[in-house]
Amino acid sequence: MRTEYRNVLALSAAVIAIGVPWGMAYAQAGPTFEVSPTFAGEREGVSRTPQKIAFQATLVPDIMAFAYELPLDRIERRPQWMYDNRYDVAVTTAAPTSLLEQKRMLQTLLEERFGLVAHRNSYPSPVYFLVRGSNVNLTTTKEADAVDVPEIRCNIEPFQPVNSAPRTRRVCVFGHASMSDLAAWLYSRLGLPVLDKTGITGLFDIEVPAGGRGGMEEIIPAVQKTLGLNLERYQGTAESLIIDHVEKPKQN
Repeated sequence: MRTEYRNVLALSAAVIAIGVPWGMAYAQAGPTFEVSPTFAGEREGVSRTPQKIAFQATLVPDIMAFAYELPLDRIERRPQWMYDNRYDVAVTTAAPTSLLEQKRMLQTLLEERFGLVAHRNSYPSPVYFLVRGSNVNLTTTKEADAVDVPEIRCNIEPFQPVNSAPRTRRVCVFGHASMSDLAAWLYSRLGLPVLDKTGITGLFDIEVPAGGRGGMEEIIPAVQKTLGLNLERYQGTAESLIIDHVEKPKQN
């Protein structure tokens, strides 16, 4: 659940009406926003079409991390209710929109419905560039109509090392993922910004052995060996999103 980091952008066309019953869509000339509390037992997930992006049973910090393109641990000053309360959230538009535009609309939804006020804090930090190696090994996605919100799952699988007893290993599988999606996942694993500098476009089905703890000493060689991509370390800038104010959405 991305990427090279852009400035926070507000979308003024999305204006929320006042006095509409809880959980109902806000029908305006711009996008339609929906927010409702999740009932116990609902499965967490995210889905996307060019006209709708929807989160099911999702914690607000996870939505923020997606919308502002930062790892979860870079969302600071989260109140306790953000760890406990899950919501169904959706943005719908009449015309097709890009994933980037949908992220901007999610930012507006968070500002309007959750009263989110936040600022970014930048500081010097090592960064990684994801670049092509000498032997790139990528499999184009098998889904012809794949959307650009990747499916990512990490499984424990049997593994037979050469001249060794059978073991298990953790493998993370990506369906219809871009290089920016891969960079965002690597950011969350390595704890440092990862910028896509490959110049590779399109969507791919990717498998990366993540080892036990999945730290940089395991992830970086795995990416080099299985995908033919390199991670080069430079001095750069990292960002955090600092929450100044946020509140549970109120029932009207």
